[in-house]
Amino acid sequence: MPAPRQIHSHAALRGIAALLVVAYHLQFGGGYRLALERATPALNRSYLFVDLFFILSGFIISYVNDAARSNGVSVGEIKSFMRARVARLYPLHLFCLAYLLLFRLLLTGLQYARHKPVDFWQAHSLESLGSQLILLNAWFPKDPQWNIPSWSISAEFFAYALFPIMVTIHARARARCELVMAALSVAFFGYILATSGSLDIVVGLAPARCIAGFFLGMLLYFHRDVVARLPETVLTGLQIASVAVILLILATPVADPWIIPAFFVLVASTWTDQGLLPKLLRRRPLLWLGDISYSVYLNHVCLIEILAFLWTRSAQHLLGEGVLNRCAWIVLVYAATLYISHLTFQFVERPMRQWLAMRWLGRKTDPIRQSPAAP
Repeated sequence: MPAPRQIHSHAALRGIAALLVVAYHLQFGGGYRLALERATPALNRSYLFVDLFFILSGFIISYVNDAARSNGVSVGEIKSFMRARVARLYPLHLFCLAYLLLFRLLLTGLQYARHKPVDFWQAHSLESLGSQLILLNAWFPKDPQWNIPSWSISAEFFAYALFPIMVTIHARARARCELVMAALSVAFFGYILATSGSLDIVVGLAPARCIAGFFLGMLLYFHRDVVARLPETVLTGLQIASVAVILLILATPVADPWIIPAFFVLVASTWTDQGLLPKLLRRRPLLWLGDISYSVYLNHVCLIEILAFLWTRSAQHLLGEGVLNRCAWIVLVYAATLYISHLTFQFVERPMRQWLAMRWLGRKTDPIRQSPAAP
């Protein structure tokens, strides 16, 4: 198959979603909050943009790998697909764990010299490190440690393992396969509505959270032609309506699963890159942000921990505890995250992906923007 075109809108949406997940983690800890942060629960609920990642992932993985094919997936294709996924996700994941581990080793040495205890090396923390190394951390119902966002990569690998199976089943029994996928997604979100109402799930049911969104993305791909036939004015209306609903739900105490239909419509109405929103999103900075979105997602919690250690011992004492301190901290976190993520994209993520692809597949992979990680 010829390489599919880049969907600019989806690339930009990935980048924006990654920045909003950073905003969510900036809400942790005590201290002063800006009026905007206190005025709405939106930032405290920005973990929901991980579910947007999952829907985007289901669609893009299906789009790139021709999920609507009429024949099943061969064993050779499965091996190539999973190797490409490992090459896409694992190098940066290991790199982030490595520099976080190095920082904690240095911090342990400093604390030991001052006779202060540290809890990085207790049994539960080491168990968390081990489960993250092999990407099983989404499956264990324990408090996450180390690089917390990697839970979604753990869950994503389960979705990747199911993907060839679902494609093969779909080739043989399209209607029944789609019905099962839709039923599983609706059942999961319905269960959340009937219980906690919160999708802030990073262990235990986390793989089910991923699969529910991933299957919706696959279903959207199977029926993408329905959207492609809509006039541009209709697409614009759907885009505006979905964004408005997303903002409304984030700002109100509505149960989390109600945002999923709006995410679904947003992804559906932008995949053709037609309409008002894609025109706004088709900007070079936003496409760059989409390219480095995976690096932003995996780097930011590690960087927040490292920067917080330095910040509390230096600039914070000069700026006090008010507005200036909070603004400077937010600017520092975003600037450092974007800069470091640009470097890891250029010198870790992309070259390691290409090296592994050449070693395992004997060829260069498609551009990263055509085969994104979620998240």
